Amino acid sequence: MTAEAIYGLIQQGQNARTLFLTTDLTPEDLARYAAGLANNQGGRILLGVTPEGRIQGAAGIHPLQITHALFELSAGTLIPHVEPIETPEGSVLVLTIPQSPTVIAIGPGNAPFWDGKVLREKPTGEALPAEPDYTATVPPTASLSDLDPVEVLRIRRILEDRRSDLAALPDLDLLHALGLLERQENEVKPNLAGLLLAGTPLALKRHLPQAEISYYYHETDDVDYAFREDILKPIPAALERLKDLIQARNSFHPLTVGLFRLEVWDFDAEVYREAILNALVHRDWRVHDAVQIHHHKNRLEISNPGSFPHGITPDNILRHPPKRRNPRLAEALAKLGYIERAGVGVDKMYRLLIKYGKEPPVYLTYSDALTLVIRNPEFDEGFVRWVAEAQEKQGTFTLDYLIVLGHLKREGRSDLEALAATLQLPKTQARRLLHQMEGAGLIQREGRHYRLALPGNSARERVLQALEHGPLTRRQVEALTQTTPRQALRLLRQLIQEGRVRRVGRGSATRYEKLP
Repeated sequence: MTAEAIYGLIQQGQNARTLFLTTDLTPEDLARYAAGLANNQGGRILLGVTPEGRIQGAAGIHPLQITHALFELSAGTLIPHVEPIETPEGSVLVLTIPQSPTVIAIGPGNAPFWDGKVLREKPTGEALPAEPDYTATVPPTASLSDLDPVEVLRIRRILEDRRSDLAALPDLDLLHALGLLERQENEVKPNLAGLLLAGTPLALKRHLPQAEISYYYHETDDVDYAFREDILKPIPAALERLKDLIQARNSFHPLTVGLFRLEVWDFDAEVYREAILNALVHRDWRVHDAVQIHHHKNRLEISNPGSFPHGITPDNILRHPPKRRNPRLAEALAKLGYIERAGVGVDKMYRLLIKYGKEPPVYLTYSDALTLVIRNPEFDEGFVRWVAEAQEKQGTFTLDYLIVLGHLKREGRSDLEALAATLQLPKTQARRLLHQMEGAGLIQREGRHYRLALPGNSARERVLQALEHGPLTRRQVEALTQTTPRQALRLLRQLIQEGRVRRVGRGSATRYEKLP
């Protein structure tokens, strides 16, 4: 979104899908307004704008503060996309709130509802148009005996480790608090989310055979596999078993940077756990196919039934507001700590992969399935060390910084258009980001292209290194540095003035050679 778009929304005024808020309200009030939008049609909150449409600004508030606060206050049901937009009058935070498939309440009382003019309470029983959540349904023959006490204990241990107050509840109250039980005709039964998290093997086989996860290990790129294991267990137990299987065939490269020792794994455990969780949370559970994991030495392929939710593609996944296909399952996993914050799973995978010198995840989409590919290229110690040392000096890089660095590492050089496409940003925003990175000494611009500002990677250093092997013409310097004739001549004149290079010959016979 641009500043012009902000002014356009302000000119239209508040309505059922647009809401103006100042920054002096409490996190709880902001959460109620966001829930009010989600409980209607969804829409946008312009934070830093008065109800009359005057921009006051939202400087000093980081988007992740908003995302984290709303996620925590709504128990994982509010998943906004927060975008800071600079205007001549100050910064505005744009919160994109998707319509919720279930009614969201913030604290005690009725759920809030934004009607386009005021925030009011949604009367009990007033229905929302919503798609059914399959994981909230109850199999007709399900009963409490379908729950495994060992798996319920595992859930309790997870909550104890998180120091959650839920851990002190009796078993049935605990499962109710996680949204895993439903009351039907005076009988308490587990829903599908409950079976997925704590069901017995027999119950899963009877009610949810599609919960099986098939793991294959391939010694070569051939379709034949050397090892296979089919796992039909509740999700927490399945994740532990999958970690054992992958780590048994995983290796790492040790790297010391300053006082710190890093372990760069072929496949980082946090990355593949996020990928597996995404496959389970976003899959279509109505389809009776299993999630499949193919483990090759140079890649992991994780496939799940059901493609992206409507509107999300590989080309906008970094920027599109998150969508959940199975809210009840997602909410329970959030309370158990498997999903930390709304919409950060993809970001976390990108961040960890790129900072360790690996490629971003690749999404292969089909009409009825989705495959995520995590590649394991050859370990690039120089790049990983450079990124780690730069972050020690400058602080943790944003995800956008890492995406640019990773792209330039793979491509060598790139122009604004290609980098904007990789960032999934408009060119104006990408240009501003690249300018910041130039100022930080992370990248350098050469004509229309950008390169990493690695030691020995500047145009000056490349020319001097090439001159070690003999004289160069101006055209050869242009080709070497990817600059215009004028820029190449300016660089050569600077080197001559510094006494590093001399000009030999005249006209078409002109050459430049390095001085001893």
